[in-house]
Amino acid sequence: MKEGGAFKIIPGIQHYAWGGTTYIPNWLRLNNDESKPFAEAWYGDHPLAPANAFLGNLSTRLNELIAKDPIGILGQESIDTYGTKMPFLLKILDVKDMLSLQLHPTKSSAAVGYQLEDEQGIPLNSPNRNYKDQNHKPEILFALSDFWMLQGFATIDEIKNRFESMLPEFKFPNEIGWRSLMKSIWDLTGEDYIRYTSILKKNLSNINLADKNLIYHWISKAFEAYPPNSHSIDRGLLVMLMLHVQYLKPGQVGYQAPGVIHAYLEGQNVELMANSDNVLRGGLTPKHIDPIELMKHLDTSTSGQCLIQPIYLMDDEAAFNPPVNDFWLKHYMVEQGQSKTIQFDTVSVLLNKYGKLKYGDQVLESGESLCIPAYATIRVESIENAEYFLAV
Repeated sequence: MKEGGAFKIIPGIQHYAWGGTTYIPNWLRLNNDESKPFAEAWYGDHPLAPANAFLGNLSTRLNELIAKDPIGILGQESIDTYGTKMPFLLKILDVKDMLSLQLHPTKSSAAVGYQLEDEQGIPLNSPNRNYKDQNHKPEILFALSDFWMLQGFATIDEIKNRFESMLPEFKFPNEIGWRSLMKSIWDLTGEDYIRYTSILKKNLSNINLADKNLIYHWISKAFEAYPPNSHSIDRGLLVMLMLHVQYLKPGQVGYQAPGVIHAYLEGQNVELMANSDNVLRGGLTPKHIDPIELMKHLDTSTSGQCLIQPIYLMDDEAAFNPPVNDFWLKHYMVEQGQSKTIQFDTVSVLLNKYGKLKYGDQVLESGESLCIPAYATIRVESIENAEYFLAV
């Protein structure tokens, strides 16, 4: 290993259909003929797409490297709390097409659900399995571009206005609330679903759909991606009428708490989350949807909308701390010649967006990344103006 034990890593790639074809390849300086989507780059040890670690001329998967020396890389404090895996997973996302409506379980419910599905004999790779691990998946996202997402619920008054203008035939529950209205959508018969979505589509054709800050723009796109039919009763089109459209300008940070229903719609971001792949889907997807399990974990105590404000440690260094202990994110905008010393008692990952960084006798180019083991100390100097992230 080089100075302080830090070593370069190359992310694992997920080629999900909703991803773009240029943003992540350009970041990583890869050639791509644009025939394959690059949706996510994973900078971690999750076994579904582990990063590759480079020590000298040797390359190995990061999860395998950690398994050989968990204390040396993760640190004893992290192992005592999170076990012998990285406590977080850092990603870059390029969202060309909207993702599914989804939420993430709490840590305790993930452990219960995982054990129950194990006892039922559902394989980990089964498309009908809800729980892929025993961890929660709170997450923050740093917008790299104009970014739109659905996050939590609109107000009840706004929801009523939407239904009354777009779907006046809809039968409201006796007591209108987020949970009761969601349940009424899930309880619809297939016949009613087809009828309601037909009315909704007709009424959408009478309004301006260009404004991305209004839900109707995204519902119209969802109709194109997931046209309703009697063989695919996906309630997501109607659930969207309940949700809040959140716009983030570049540099803003959003937080997804457990139980908050959400969906990324368009744009690029750096995403940092607990090390998990547990997703309960609520629509707009060909993948497994379990409405009973989703409703069990749906948080309707608040609207669920949350932006995290930066804590400026210095003029060129900001920290974003979510209300969980698994991770936090730092963002640096440094001028040429500036130096930063990095040292933590747990593992961290440095993600260089642009500019050259020097550490010891090594250089980190634009788009490259470092894994910094627990207690390792490195001094990072900007050879030119640079922007980079640090996940801890």
